[in-house]
Amino acid sequence: MRSRRPPLVVVAALALLPAVAAGVAPATAAPPPEELCGVCGPEFEYEAAERGVPLTVEHSTATIGVDRSGTGHWHARVRIDDGSADRLAANATLRERVVTETYVHGRTVVDDPRNLRTRVENDTLVVDFDASNVAHRSVGGVVLVDMLDPRTRRSTVQIGADELRISGPNGTAVTRVPADATVENGSVVWRPDDPGIGLGGDSTLAFAPADGPLAQSATTVALVGYGVNFAGPGVVVLGVLPALALGGAALGLRRWDGTLPSLGRASVATVMVGGAAVVAAVGALSTVWPVVLEPSVARVVSAAVAAVTSVVSVVAFQSALLSVPVALWFPLGCAYRRDPVVARIVVSGLGLAPFGAAVLFGTPRSLLYALLGSLVTTLPWAAGTVLFGVPLYLLGRDLGQAGDAPDETERTRPASAE
Repeated sequence: MRSRRPPLVVVAALALLPAVAAGVAPATAAPPPEELCGVCGPEFEYEAAERGVPLTVEHSTATIGVDRSGTGHWHARVRIDDGSADRLAANATLRERVVTETYVHGRTVVDDPRNLRTRVENDTLVVDFDASNVAHRSVGGVVLVDMLDPRTRRSTVQIGADELRISGPNGTAVTRVPADATVENGSVVWRPDDPGIGLGGDSTLAFAPADGPLAQSATTVALVGYGVNFAGPGVVVLGVLPALALGGAALGLRRWDGTLPSLGRASVATVMVGGAAVVAAVGALSTVWPVVLEPSVARVVSAAVAAVTSVVSVVAFQSALLSVPVALWFPLGCAYRRDPVVARIVVSGLGLAPFGAAVLFGTPRSLLYALLGSLVTTLPWAAGTVLFGVPLYLLGRDLGQAGDAPDETERTRPASAE
């Protein structure tokens, strides 16, 4: 018997495709980072120097309070050198002009501060203002802070202050904490060694009306659902190849079903458990050695395991949603030669599922990236769906046929006399 080498080749190809995609796609320079505070660092120093006030920021703190309407309320305290503090304290017009121009011309998250108020207290510049559309309310009253969500921004975000504190609406609890941040008295706090450092990793931030498993679950659903807003033309490109693959597999099963063997329940259980074990091993290996397999593939392939995990994890919830098409194969098998309408509906669902999967993966802006990305995301997901779905199809088909067969007593009962 010939040894099965293709899987190893596929794994190697999956490992190399990201590098190939990076080499083929056109390189674009990322926009410069933007500061969350604005007046807490170099942007403020530059604008002050442009107006004849060469000052130095010695220490800065910023607090952003987010209310239920999505408005953010900034409160910054910036300690500056004595001479500059005296000049700004004596000239309110100059002070407000420097602060305003910092946000108008500088690389800051806020371009148009509202209700701007400034003053100087003991060599400390105090700035207060409001900014709209900082956050929005979602399912379950969860408040998502949009300005920190990496999906809403093209540039990275810098903290800018020696200490940054973000608080949610009154009475809410933090249910999603960005990387490198801590929670203190219901607020999320950053104290970076370098104020100019950008927010790295998962920077999503959320507040919920209460804490606990239900609030965490609502936050997860809100974060995943918010991704639908960013679906673009790349969804079609990312989903078309796996849609053809899934639709072709389903139609192929219907066409050559008579040649497929019967599969008992024990065999199905063995295949499913064994496959899940392999998937879990691959997913664990990819976290230790990411070069072996694209991490996004490992997350998707582990759908069978993630489906039984808590929705507290965004990745697990996404994987559970991605595993839904696997379950469709069972009713497809049950409808074998019995209910063609149900079969058509299920096949249609399998054909549309990859486009929903593309939304969960996050579609790239470049169509070329989307096409290459399908080779390491949605296509492997489609292959995993077929791998786990075919045994369910055979089980559904066998159970459906067993339900249609007459029992032994009916077949041996003599015909009644006329």
